[in-house]
Amino acid sequence: MVSGSFDADGTPDAASAAYTRAVEQGFYDRWFSDEHLERLLQALAPDEQQLLGVFPDPGFTGLEPWGEFYHQLGFGPDYPVGTFVDYDKTLNAGGAEPLPARLITGVTVNPAFRRRGILTHMMTSRLAQAVADDIPLAALTVSEGSIYGRFGFGPATREQKVELNTTATPDGIRFRTPPAGRVIPVDPSRSEDVQKQTFAAFHASTRGSVERQPTYWKLGTARWDPENISSWNRRLRAIVHVKDDGSLGGYAVFSFEGWDQQPHTMTVRDMITVDTESRIELLRHLGQMDMVDRVVFQHSYPVQDPALQALVNPRACRITSLQDMLWVRILNPVTALESRQWSADGEFSLQLTDPLGIAAGTFTVSVSGAVAQVTSASQPAAAEASTPQHFQMDIETLSSLYLGDASVLTLRDAGRITASEDADWSALSATFDLPTPPFCATHF
Repeated sequence: MVSGSFDADGTPDAASAAYTRAVEQGFYDRWFSDEHLERLLQALAPDEQQLLGVFPDPGFTGLEPWGEFYHQLGFGPDYPVGTFVDYDKTLNAGGAEPLPARLITGVTVNPAFRRRGILTHMMTSRLAQAVADDIPLAALTVSEGSIYGRFGFGPATREQKVELNTTATPDGIRFRTPPAGRVIPVDPSRSEDVQKQTFAAFHASTRGSVERQPTYWKLGTARWDPENISSWNRRLRAIVHVKDDGSLGGYAVFSFEGWDQQPHTMTVRDMITVDTESRIELLRHLGQMDMVDRVVFQHSYPVQDPALQALVNPRACRITSLQDMLWVRILNPVTALESRQWSADGEFSLQLTDPLGIAAGTFTVSVSGAVAQVTSASQPAAAEASTPQHFQMDIETLSSLYLGDASVLTLRDAGRITASEDADWSALSATFDLPTPPFCATHF
């Protein structure tokens, strides 16, 4: 096996075509047409994605009993059997400013080449590069939940799929709050600036939010059909909420699933708001659309939404799925912990273990005025002696705690955090745990 990396600079060529086909093969997606590939690579180019591939060595595969068939029927030596894509965005951890995060996507291993250390090689080499680049954490979304814990990733946000009953009956959605502002239908192809402006405000104020890639604006403005990005999405519709003071409160883009589907269904592709008021008003508008009996959010709905508590009939909303969304891997505990939100003053030390050795060590955390100062102790025994509150956990556990979706006491009871017998768990919980769940509305 040999590995290599290159930039996605937006210019289609044989290498990028083979690479993207390998990724789509791994995720059971359709092959890209030339026009599709060109549009995709041009959209991704601003993110300066790094593409790592592991390629079969013809001399090696020729020695395998199946080698002859692989050479005759396979995709060829220029087709990677392992893929790994990463690039940099920002993540809001609740601190004063979002912090840099290395996002990981497009991870595949050809089934014929499993159990050869390909994923481990790709992951460890790229995480090492992130550390060298002084990136404090990495993040990904996963297709299989059993793979990434061994690399120090932990689930850090969740999302729901919801269905709203919008029939004109007592079972349909109605809100306790009076209408505020005005929701207006708009041309999605003219809404890119509005979507970017709204998301920027959302990202700055929402713990767990990850900065978006340009593909969101292509899809959200109907320039790409999700089934074929070489075509416009002529079914897409858009609405915006304008507050009473004339400011922009939020937007939603959605599409009708057709008259043949029963009940008549509208699927929301994306909805971003700056506050609960605007979320309620967008939901109210969606719920009052003529001849629509159901509104579906396929993903990216927050786990705890005050708008749903404003429903007159709580059964007008049905939760159809609850799943993990963003997984986080802390690489630099000092920077990461100093950049997160805290609930109360406190002081404690953390002894961290790390299967990759990246973030292992003992760290003293002192929180005052919602700001943390974190130091790495060169002598762990001295740190433990000077700080009576001393706790032990692995980096996967800290990564799950980081954004506030999991609680200290829950992970203690799961056996994932330990401490001395006289440790004050209530004090650690009061400092570390956060009052609301995080929310990430960006898939990648």
